[in-house]
Amino acid sequence: MKIKFIPLFISLTFLSGNALADHVIKNLVPSEVRKSYDGLLVAMSATALDAPEDRHDWTGLYVGGFGGGAAGTKTKTAGPSGWNEDNSQDFSYNTKAGAMGGGTVGYNWQLGKSPYVVGIEGELGYMGMKGISTDPQSPGSDGHHKTKIDDGYGVIGGRVGYAYKRSLLYVKGGAVFMQTKTSYTDDCASSPCGPGLLSTDGKKKSVGYAIGGGIEQALPPDWFKYAKNFSIKVEYLYLGVERTQNTSGSTTSGSTYTTADRIKGIHTAKIGINYHFDGF
Repeated sequence: MKIKFIPLFISLTFLSGNALADHVIKNLVPSEVRKSYDGLLVAMSATALDAPEDRHDWTGLYVGGFGGGAAGTKTKTAGPSGWNEDNSQDFSYNTKAGAMGGGTVGYNWQLGKSPYVVGIEGELGYMGMKGISTDPQSPGSDGHHKTKIDDGYGVIGGRVGYAYKRSLLYVKGGAVFMQTKTSYTDDCASSPCGPGLLSTDGKKKSVGYAIGGGIEQALPPDWFKYAKNFSIKVEYLYLGVERTQNTSGSTTSGSTYTTADRIKGIHTAKIGINYHFDGF
């Protein structure tokens, strides 16, 4: 019996790797199981061949444009204290939602052969948002508060993302730069309004934080001639201005009064298109 196994032992000794596996499977494994094994090998081979084609490198410089909307800003105001009657009690009012648009420039780095992408991006845009409210404490309702998010703004920050096939999921964070304007106007001095006229007006440049995220999708390369260079994106970004702004004004008698306005953050949503110089 032992002599019969010597040739088998010698043959197995000279077999290695896949050859050993194939030898064992062909001689010891039932035919039904072998068919499943062969099918699995074919599927794995096809997947291995297709994988490089599914991966798209996001590394490179890009420029783009976007459009969307901004909303959610609320101003909490107090003052002017002591004007006509005590207006020091706080109240809040909203600004109207507005359209926004602008452009971006950035650079992505895809980390080796991994799906992870990091990048830096700058954004310049227009955002027209205004709010006005009658002061509920003013005699004759003659006092009016106004807030304006000035037209131009800028964001600079970083992106960290995960690439899957032709899609990029990312988070974005950085700093936002903008100018805000607030004012108070009392333009009635006759009954039932209180005596005297008052106007305060001020503006200030602000630096806040920006945080959000989005998804970017590379276009199918066969859509048109330069489709391999374009991507579209959908992005949400919260602009945390959240600061108190004081403005002062003098009456005809020379007295000075001050209002305090606290402006909260802005919610933005936009759709954009990017041109990637290196393509995909």
